[in-house]
Amino acid sequence: MDKFVKDLREGESVDLPLAVRKKLGLREYRSRFGKYFIIEAGDRTGNLMIKYWGRDDSVTEELYNEIKEGSVLRVRGTYQRDAMPYISVDADYDDLEIMANYEPERFVPIAENIEDVMKDIMHLVESVENPYFEKLLDMFFSDAEFVEDFKTSPGSAHDVYAYLGGLAEHTRNVALICQELSKIYNLNRDLLLTAALLHDIGKIESYEVDTSIKTRDTGKLLGHTVIGYNMVEAKIRGIVDFPAMLKEQLLHAIVAHHSPIVDNVPQRIRTREAYALFYANLLDISLKEFEMEGEEWAYSRRMGREIYLGLEQNL
Repeated sequence: MDKFVKDLREGESVDLPLAVRKKLGLREYRSRFGKYFIIEAGDRTGNLMIKYWGRDDSVTEELYNEIKEGSVLRVRGTYQRDAMPYISVDADYDDLEIMANYEPERFVPIAENIEDVMKDIMHLVESVENPYFEKLLDMFFSDAEFVEDFKTSPGSAHDVYAYLGGLAEHTRNVALICQELSKIYNLNRDLLLTAALLHDIGKIESYEVDTSIKTRDTGKLLGHTVIGYNMVEAKIRGIVDFPAMLKEQLLHAIVAHHSPIVDNVPQRIRTREAYALFYANLLDISLKEFEMEGEEWAYSRRMGREIYLGLEQNL
């Protein structure tokens, strides 16, 4: 079982472990009596559908109920590359069983260049000269436990950067964009760079990882923005004579980094640095969409449209 989803070829027989991402329902055949179900599953290289064609209704229903999101299945069937790739599992001669022992790292993608990303981040941290921001960043990035959590945290559960190291990679990119914006528009570089480096640290407390990335209850109830705000504000309280205006502008940029126009956010944007952070964040997430795998066109659920991926092939 050394193969991964990315290695599968049309029509081949497969035998591999896959983690359940989503259960899509138990259904009845239209052409004959019986039931079947569809599950989305995958490993760290990609996802596909499993179509299980049942033989006995009660057995099919029992198996479907036993399978949970996050379960690891040993899947034996035939790979079909249709509009949506899937493995066909026919109960008459194929098999689907829940595995008790497995390697979690097989199922969650990991950033390959995370050490290089962290070197870039530490260089950006060390470049901050304001003594208060320097002290604040040091309280986070000299903490070995925090750094380990930061560099292994995903950047999202289902969207772009949904892999281990995604948070660090996104943070690095946003900080580099902000660094350039500070030059072009003569912004407060240290304020903007500190906000960029800390704007998403609440994601460390927002997700948990096993065979998939899941949002914790605290992430669902508070959101990573509020969690991150609380983490930064708590550290600032430990720095003697931290200027009130610097504190307020930094926290404002962090808490408002998701939207400058809608009302249902903790605070609407009111400073130049906060605007720069918002657009740097949006730009990085949007351009990351174009790295998805596809032929020439792919549908972006986040953007709600098809986007063109094939430019390099035509140059």
